[in-house]
Amino acid sequence: MAELGRRALLLAGLALLAPGCAAQTTAERAGTDQEIARDILWRYKQDNAGRFREVRVLCEDRVVTLEGRVANARDATDAIQVAMSMCRGGKVDNRLEIRAR
Repeated sequence: MAELGRRALLLAGLALLAPGCAAQTTAERAGTDQEIARDILWRYKQDNAGRFREVRVLCEDRVVTLEGRVANARDATDAIQVAMSMCRGGKVDNRLEIRAR
């Protein structure tokens, strides 16, 4: 009888966990993309030198696209590093122009 009780408890636990394993809906994926872009932009905004003020961040299906202009290769590398650290395992597509201001 105790074995039957344990099995019932195990099945109930699995039933409660099943929705957490379901694939994300389109709206949930869009929300995740929006959070990723917001987090990257927030980190760029915290740069006191304003090196990233001409960088646009787009995120779709966890692919982060960086567009715009930076002053030098070091700033481009830093922008990419920030995006890679915040993309939650996604991909970063670099389309930055390096051009002195």
